[in-house]
Amino acid sequence: MKVRKIRQYLPVLLLYMQRRVGGERGVVVAVKTRDVCGMDRRCGRAVHSLMMRLVEKGLARRFKKGTYIIERRAVEEVLTALREWI
Repeated sequence: MKVRKIRQYLPVLLLYMQRRVGGERGVVVAVKTRDVCGMDRRCGRAVHSLMMRLVEKGLARRFKKGTYIIERRAVEEVLTALREWI
């Protein structure tokens, strides 16, 4: 997928992450592609590639298809990385 298309959906993921961090308790934050994008397949593919970048950096884990786990202590690093990519 082209970088231009990925950057189009990056603010959506950033906003989703900020909302998830603020309201919940627990040790981890679950990022579900379906919750971020709904039924938009292009958005789902872009979010998948962005989250796999975070997995490669060691900031997130792939839990199952369409679900990624980020530990609370790494959330600030994830948000910083997403802001840099914009």
